[in-house]
Amino acid sequence: MSENTYTKVKICGNTNVADAIMAANAGADAIGVINVINTRRYIDLETAKRIFDVLPIFVSKVVVITLDNMSIEFVRDKIKLIEETGADCIQLHGEEPVEVVADLRASMESRIRIIKKIGVGGDRKRTLENALAYENAVDAILLDTEVKTKPGMGMREIGGTGKEHNWNISKEIVERIKKPVILAGGLNPENVAKAIALVKPYAVDVSSGVESEVRKKDAVKVKKFVNTVKQVNRQ
Repeated sequence: MSENTYTKVKICGNTNVADAIMAANAGADAIGVINVINTRRYIDLETAKRIFDVLPIFVSKVVVITLDNMSIEFVRDKIKLIEETGADCIQLHGEEPVEVVADLRASMESRIRIIKKIGVGGDRKRTLENALAYENAVDAILLDTEVKTKPGMGMREIGGTGKEHNWNISKEIVERIKKPVILAGGLNPENVAKAIALVKPYAVDVSSGVESEVRKKDAVKVKKFVNTVKQVNRQ
Protein backbone atom coordinates (compact mmCIF):
# COMPACT_ATOMS: atom_id res chain seq x y z
CA MET A 1 0.00 0.00 0.00
CA SER A 2 1.22 3.46 -0.86
CA GLU A 3 0.96 5.63 2.26
CA ASN A 4 -0.73 8.95 1.66
CA THR A 5 -1.85 11.56 4.16
CA TYR A 6 -2.65 14.34 1.70
CA THR A 7 -5.16 13.49 -1.01
CA LYS A 8 -4.51 15.36 -4.25
CA VAL A 9 -7.16 16.65 -6.67
CA LYS A 10 -7.30 16.18 -10.45
CA ILE A 11 -9.93 18.09 -12.43
CA CYS A 12 -10.35 16.25 -15.73
CA GLY A 13 -12.25 16.77 -18.97
CA ASN A 14 -11.21 20.40 -19.41
CA THR A 15 -11.99 21.75 -22.86
CA ASN A 16 -10.89 25.39 -22.69
CA VAL A 17 -8.29 27.69 -21.14
CA ALA A 18 -10.73 29.57 -18.89
CA ASP A 19 -11.99 26.44 -17.12
CA ALA A 20 -8.48 25.08 -16.65
CA ILE A 21 -7.19 28.32 -15.13
CA MET A 22 -10.24 28.49 -12.87
CA ALA A 23 -9.64 24.95 -11.63
CA ALA A 24 -5.95 25.61 -11.03
CA ASN A 25 -6.72 28.81 -9.14
CA ALA A 26 -9.25 26.88 -7.05
CA GLY A 27 -6.40 24.66 -5.87
CA ALA A 28 -6.41 21.65 -8.20
CA ASP A 29 -3.15 19.70 -8.18
CA ALA A 30 -3.62 18.37 -11.71
CA ILE A 31 -5.52 19.37 -14.83
CA GLY A 32 -6.61 16.71 -17.30
CA VAL A 33 -7.68 16.90 -20.93
CA ILE A 34 -9.17 14.14 -23.08
CA ASN A 35 -7.65 13.42 -26.49
CA VAL A 36 -9.92 10.54 -27.45
CA ILE A 37 -11.91 11.10 -30.64
CA ASN A 38 -15.67 10.53 -30.53
CA THR A 39 -15.91 11.23 -26.80
CA ARG A 40 -17.91 14.14 -25.42
CA ARG A 41 -14.98 16.04 -23.90
CA TYR A 42 -12.48 15.51 -26.72
CA ILE A 43 -10.02 18.26 -27.56
CA ASP A 44 -7.10 18.19 -29.99
CA LEU A 45 -3.50 18.40 -28.84
CA GLU A 46 -3.12 21.97 -30.10
CA THR A 47 -5.86 23.05 -27.68
CA ALA A 48 -4.26 20.94 -24.95
CA LYS A 49 -0.99 22.80 -25.46
CA ARG A 50 -2.74 26.18 -25.19
CA ILE A 51 -4.29 25.06 -21.91
CA PHE A 52 -1.06 23.66 -20.48
CA ASP A 53 0.96 26.72 -21.50
CA VAL A 54 -1.01 28.98 -19.14
CA LEU A 55 -1.11 26.70 -16.10
CA PRO A 56 1.01 27.38 -12.99
CA ILE A 57 4.33 25.54 -12.96
CA PHE A 58 3.46 23.26 -10.04
CA VAL A 59 0.16 22.03 -11.53
CA SER A 60 0.46 18.63 -13.21
CA LYS A 61 -0.76 18.32 -16.80
CA VAL A 62 -2.42 15.08 -17.91
CA VAL A 63 -3.47 13.94 -21.38
CA VAL A 64 -6.02 11.11 -21.48
CA ILE A 65 -5.66 8.81 -24.50
CA THR A 66 -6.47 5.30 -25.65
CA LEU A 67 -4.02 3.12 -27.58
CA ASP A 68 -6.26 0.17 -28.38
CA ASN A 69 -5.16 -1.70 -31.50
CA MET A 70 -2.58 0.93 -32.42
CA SER A 71 0.68 0.09 -34.20
CA ILE A 72 3.96 0.75 -32.38
CA GLU A 73 4.81 3.41 -34.99
CA PHE A 74 1.54 5.23 -34.31
CA VAL A 75 2.09 5.01 -30.55
CA ARG A 76 5.59 6.49 -30.78
CA ASP A 77 4.38 9.35 -32.97
CA LYS A 78 1.50 9.98 -30.58
CA ILE A 79 3.80 10.16 -27.57
CA LYS A 80 6.03 12.67 -29.35
CA LEU A 81 3.03 14.90 -30.07
CA ILE A 82 1.91 14.67 -26.45
CA GLU A 83 5.40 15.58 -25.26
CA GLU A 84 5.15 18.75 -27.33
CA THR A 85 2.08 19.86 -25.34
CA GLY A 86 4.13 20.06 -22.14
CA ALA A 87 2.24 17.18 -20.51
CA ASP A 88 3.63 15.57 -17.36
CA CYS A 89 1.52 12.40 -17.59
CA ILE A 90 -0.36 10.29 -20.08
CA GLN A 91 -3.43 8.48 -18.83
CA LEU A 92 -4.17 5.29 -20.74
CA HIS A 93 -7.93 4.94 -20.62
CA GLY A 94 -8.46 2.11 -23.07
CA GLU A 95 -8.01 -1.66 -22.95
CA GLU A 96 -4.27 -1.60 -23.56
CA PRO A 97 -2.72 -5.02 -22.75
CA VAL A 98 -0.14 -5.16 -19.96
CA GLU A 99 2.56 -6.15 -22.46
CA VAL A 100 1.90 -3.09 -24.61
CA VAL A 101 2.01 -0.77 -21.61
CA ALA A 102 5.22 -2.36 -20.34
CA ASP A 103 6.86 -2.02 -23.77
CA LEU A 104 5.75 1.60 -23.94
CA ARG A 105 7.20 2.30 -20.52
CA ALA A 106 10.51 0.66 -21.45
CA SER A 107 10.81 2.51 -24.75
CA MET A 108 9.93 5.98 -23.48
CA GLU A 109 12.89 8.28 -23.01
CA SER A 110 10.94 11.28 -21.77
CA ARG A 111 10.01 12.31 -18.25
CA ILE A 112 6.30 11.71 -18.91
CA ARG A 113 4.70 9.33 -16.43
CA ILE A 114 2.05 6.72 -17.21
CA ILE A 115 -1.29 6.37 -15.43
CA LYS A 116 -3.39 3.31 -16.32
CA LYS A 117 -7.15 3.21 -15.92
CA ILE A 118 -8.69 0.10 -14.42
CA GLY A 119 -12.45 -0.28 -14.77
CA VAL A 120 -14.15 -1.26 -11.52
CA GLY A 121 -17.27 -3.36 -12.00
CA GLY A 122 -18.98 -6.04 -9.97
CA ASP A 123 -16.25 -8.69 -10.15
CA ARG A 124 -13.96 -7.93 -7.20
CA LYS A 125 -11.43 -10.70 -7.93
CA ARG A 126 -11.07 -9.84 -11.61
CA THR A 127 -10.71 -6.12 -10.90
CA LEU A 128 -8.04 -6.70 -8.26
CA GLU A 129 -6.08 -9.07 -10.49
CA ASN A 130 -6.26 -6.57 -13.34
CA ALA A 131 -4.91 -3.75 -11.18
CA LEU A 132 -2.09 -5.90 -9.81
CA ALA A 133 -1.11 -6.98 -13.34
CA TYR A 134 -0.35 -3.38 -14.37
CA GLU A 135 1.33 -2.31 -11.13
CA ASN A 136 4.94 -2.75 -12.27
CA ALA A 137 4.34 -1.28 -15.74
CA VAL A 138 2.98 2.13 -14.73
CA ASP A 139 3.54 5.03 -12.36
CA ALA A 140 -0.02 5.11 -11.01
CA ILE A 141 -3.34 3.28 -11.26
CA LEU A 142 -6.64 5.11 -11.81
CA LEU A 143 -9.85 3.39 -10.75
CA ASP A 144 -12.91 4.42 -12.75
CA THR A 145 -16.41 3.03 -13.04
CA GLU A 146 -16.48 0.26 -15.62
CA VAL A 147 -18.26 1.36 -18.79
CA LYS A 148 -20.46 -1.07 -20.66
CA THR A 149 -20.04 -0.24 -24.34
CA LYS A 150 -23.24 -0.24 -26.39
CA PRO A 151 -22.67 -0.93 -30.09
CA GLY A 152 -23.96 1.61 -32.57
CA MET A 153 -24.32 4.44 -30.03
CA GLY A 154 -22.12 6.98 -31.85
CA MET A 155 -20.32 8.87 -29.09
CA ARG A 156 -18.44 6.37 -26.97
CA GLU A 157 -17.83 6.67 -23.24
CA ILE A 158 -14.47 6.07 -21.60
CA GLY A 159 -15.33 7.80 -18.32
CA GLY A 160 -17.09 10.90 -17.09
CA THR A 161 -20.32 8.95 -16.66
CA GLY A 162 -21.12 10.36 -13.21
CA LYS A 163 -21.69 6.83 -11.90
CA GLU A 164 -20.13 5.51 -8.71
CA HIS A 165 -18.67 2.02 -8.40
CA ASN A 166 -18.13 -0.24 -5.41
CA TRP A 167 -15.67 1.76 -3.31
CA ASN A 168 -14.93 -1.30 -1.17
CA ILE A 169 -13.22 -2.85 -4.20
CA SER A 170 -11.20 0.33 -4.69
CA LYS A 171 -10.28 0.31 -0.99
CA GLU A 172 -8.90 -3.21 -1.31
CA ILE A 173 -6.84 -2.24 -4.36
CA VAL A 174 -5.35 0.75 -2.49
CA GLU A 175 -4.41 -1.59 0.35
CA ARG A 176 -2.77 -4.13 -1.99
CA ILE A 177 -0.95 -1.90 -4.49
CA LYS A 178 2.31 -0.08 -3.77
CA LYS A 179 1.89 2.48 -6.55
CA PRO A 180 -0.29 5.61 -6.12
CA VAL A 181 -3.98 4.94 -6.73
CA ILE A 182 -6.29 7.64 -8.10
CA LEU A 183 -10.02 7.31 -7.42
CA ALA A 184 -12.48 8.40 -10.12
CA GLY A 185 -16.04 7.57 -11.10
CA GLY A 186 -19.10 9.45 -9.93
CA LEU A 187 -17.30 11.75 -7.52
CA ASN A 188 -18.80 15.15 -6.71
CA PRO A 189 -18.62 17.77 -3.93
CA GLU A 190 -21.25 15.90 -1.90
CA ASN A 191 -19.66 12.43 -1.82
CA VAL A 192 -15.92 13.00 -2.14
CA ALA A 193 -15.28 13.24 1.61
CA LYS A 194 -16.95 9.88 2.19
CA ALA A 195 -14.99 8.35 -0.70
CA ILE A 196 -11.66 9.55 0.68
CA ALA A 197 -12.47 8.37 4.20
CA LEU A 198 -13.21 4.85 2.96
CA VAL A 199 -10.76 4.35 0.10
CA LYS A 200 -7.83 6.57 1.20
CA PRO A 201 -6.58 7.14 -2.37
CA TYR A 202 -3.48 9.06 -3.40
CA ALA A 203 -5.73 11.40 -5.40
CA VAL A 204 -9.33 11.93 -6.48
CA ASP A 205 -10.33 12.65 -10.07
CA VAL A 206 -13.51 14.46 -11.09
CA SER A 207 -14.99 15.52 -14.42
CA SER A 208 -18.77 15.47 -14.84
CA GLY A 209 -19.27 15.99 -11.08
CA VAL A 210 -18.09 19.60 -11.35
CA GLU A 211 -19.74 20.57 -14.64
CA SER A 212 -22.62 22.96 -15.26
CA GLU A 213 -23.10 21.14 -18.57
CA VAL A 214 -21.01 18.78 -20.68
CA ARG A 215 -17.68 20.43 -21.60
CA LYS A 216 -18.23 23.35 -19.19
CA LYS A 217 -16.94 23.43 -15.61
CA ASP A 218 -18.93 25.04 -12.81
CA ALA A 219 -16.73 27.36 -10.74
CA VAL A 220 -18.84 26.92 -7.60
CA LYS A 221 -18.76 23.11 -7.83
CA VAL A 222 -15.02 23.05 -8.55
CA LYS A 223 -14.25 25.27 -5.57
CA LYS A 224 -16.52 23.25 -3.30
CA PHE A 225 -14.94 19.97 -4.44
CA VAL A 226 -11.39 21.22 -3.87
CA ASN A 227 -12.24 22.81 -0.52
CA THR A 228 -13.95 19.63 0.67
CA VAL A 229 -10.83 17.60 -0.11
CA LYS A 230 -8.64 20.16 1.65
CA GLN A 231 -10.91 20.02 4.69
CA VAL A 232 -10.59 16.23 4.80
CA ASN A 233 -6.81 16.60 4.54
CA ARG A 234 -6.78 18.87 7.59
CA GLN A 235 -8.63 16.38 9.75
